[in-house]
Amino acid sequence: MKHTTTALAILLSLSSMSAVAAQDNDFQHEAGLNYGTNSEEVGDGIWNAYYRYYFKGVDQSKSPYALNGFLAQESNIGANYSNFDTLDTDTIGVDGTFVFDSNWFVSANYQRFDIGSFDFNTYGAEVGYYFNDSSAVSAFYQDGDNNVEESYGLKLRSYIALQSTAGVDLQANWKHSDSDDMFNVSADWYVNNSWSVGAGYTNNDDDDAFDIRTAYWLRISDSFSANFAISKVLDSDVDGVGLGLGVVGRF
Repeated sequence: MKHTTTALAILLSLSSMSAVAAQDNDFQHEAGLNYGTNSEEVGDGIWNAYYRYYFKGVDQSKSPYALNGFLAQESNIGANYSNFDTLDTDTIGVDGTFVFDSNWFVSANYQRFDIGSFDFNTYGAEVGYYFNDSSAVSAFYQDGDNNVEESYGLKLRSYIALQSTAGVDLQANWKHSDSDDMFNVSADWYVNNSWSVGAGYTNNDDDDAFDIRTAYWLRISDSFSANFAISKVLDSDVDGVGLGLGVVGRF
């Protein structure tokens, strides 16, 4: 109930604010706090806090706000912390990406999970290439201790700018582990730099599912924004609607 009250209070306060004439200045620092949950159990959600530093300024004036980091194609480092009370889970992690002048990039990540009295660590690496100003392809590897399954796969992502609307973000991912193969494709159409609607399809060895979603990025001031997301898995076995609420600081 405490988490439910907090999340609803944030939502109501932000929804009552109207965006002022915010300037889309470049930024190098981004910090945020997100809450993700389901409409069936709003109080049983996941809190996530993160920080990211870009080695060079990121332009947020020419593309959708949610995609600025990806489209910047700049080296960066970040840290994150998440909490899921329902499963008594805390997660903390760090990651970094270095982009070479040749448009190749390498990434590394580390995460520590504490679930009740049990804990384990995961680590991974990724190598990729930006083949134009808005597209990337990469291969990744992930492993961990305490019987964590190793996995590897491929990612493909491309943003296509349009004339009458902002553009379309296309993604395709394949992941293999000892017990499963999973394939995912998605498309998000950005009506403008703030609002998107999208759909996705996920297939693994046991099941498949379609989902639809929409998200909105609200610019409140030069350095402060809020974002909202709603999603629905189109499967009779999945109840409720996914809800997301976040605040973001950029400077």
